Amino acid sequence: MTAPTLSIYPRTVDELMPEAHALVARLGTVPSRNRIKTELRVGGPKADAIIDRLTRPTANPDVTPPGTDPDADAADVPPVGLDPHPDADPPAPDALTAPVPPTPPAPGTAPDGTEAPDVASGQAAPAADPGSNITTTRTAGRPSGRGWAYVGVILGGVVSIAANIAHTYLPKSPDGAPAGWVPDPGWSPSPLAVAFSVFWPVALFVTVEILTRIPWGNGASSVFARVAGVLPVAVVAAVVSYRHLSGLLAHFGEDPLTIAIGPLAVDGLMVMASAALLVTSRRSRT
Repeated sequence: MTAPTLSIYPRTVDELMPEAHALVARLGTVPSRNRIKTELRVGGPKADAIIDRLTRPTANPDVTPPGTDPDADAADVPPVGLDPHPDADPPAPDALTAPVPPTPPAPGTAPDGTEAPDVASGQAAPAADPGSNITTTRTAGRPSGRGWAYVGVILGGVVSIAANIAHTYLPKSPDGAPAGWVPDPGWSPSPLAVAFSVFWPVALFVTVEILTRIPWGNGASSVFARVAGVLPVAVVAAVVSYRHLSGLLAHFGEDPLTIAIGPLAVDGLMVMASAALLVTSRRSRT
């Protein structure tokens, strides 16, 4: 099938009307603007002119328009400037200022003046160019889960801090102490040990916030910096938290299985919540 040959002399609307009437007879209705453009291979202005011709009411030669009958009595025509019905009531003031109803859109066009899709031909109207008025809005009504991620990080951090502080208050017997060794009643942990027990979970929380708040790039150096920075902090915080939690469970007489797997619940909660913060942060920037 070869492409239609277009003449350098475009056809006028009068020359196109026979084909337009044939298209109306074939479809049984006035075609849309897009259908006329496709079938007759014309542009938008000619398609509008053809639709205007097709939808324009035809004059009936047997009916004489009012005021054009040559046999009409001149006396029946009121003089210009005089009221033909002097006894009639004057029009209401609101009628003089009544708004004019809007003109309905032409066939094949949307109410805002753009082209409507041609359903009969299966062809969609070309999308309007949005220009520079492009705005991006975040999808409303879709929970991101970021609040729950913060709850998980804070809950895990509080439990880890409490366990770390409590572990520092457990007295440790010195090397070579007798079997019945009892700590000094006035013993208390070192303030430095208590401060370091709080530091590990707080450092992990600050590291996660740095990862989620700063718009990191996608280059290899950026990925290396993130991994090299967060990995040591996360590993140290997890090991310290696990040892202190397991030591507390052993001090309170828990069974070996609980001592071994109990601290994993806290560490797993912090890992899951931290990963959720990273994912939701990337989606919000995207």
